[in-house]
Amino acid sequence: MESEERLFELCRKGNKDAFFKLVEPLLSRVYSTSAAILRSTHLAEDAVQNTLIEAYQAIIQGKKIRNFKSWFNHLAACRALDLVRQRSRHANVSGNIDELEIPDEHETPLEAVLKKERGSELLECVMSLDIHHRSVIALYYYQELSIDEIADVLGIKAGTVKSRLHTARLKLSQTASRLKMEQVIEC
Repeated sequence: MESEERLFELCRKGNKDAFFKLVEPLLSRVYSTSAAILRSTHLAEDAVQNTLIEAYQAIIQGKKIRNFKSWFNHLAACRALDLVRQRSRHANVSGNIDELEIPDEHETPLEAVLKKERGSELLECVMSLDIHHRSVIALYYYQELSIDEIADVLGIKAGTVKSRLHTARLKLSQTASRLKMEQVIEC
């Protein structure tokens, strides 16, 4: 595999394939995280597109980037949060994340339906969180960033990230418990 520096040089010389080699392994995770933060696949596409444009421009302009993966993840999270702020100024944010699941060939149809339903319930719980808690959950579980990386991405202290993660987990637990109780009552 080519080094990041070599790929940067190739990008600066106009090699679009070099840029693709840099970003391609990161795109699905960045997209998933953006979709979780934004509650919208369409807005997530915009956030990822903005990230790609900004990353390409930074490379072309010769910006010094030490760890491209970390920098790119940070940039994508910032662009997603920018869109959240922009949308919240104009209207209430509401939307659904489209289900993009690849069927498992070893699952029975019933197992697939039950798995999708559980996933939808969990996703609904995450989406019900406010932006501060939803963001740390998305970055921690979807992006698999460390506490320190999340703190860097969001521009907050590591202790604040830990506190928000703890609170978000409690809220998710309470919401899940409430949903289970509602299901028992319906039966």
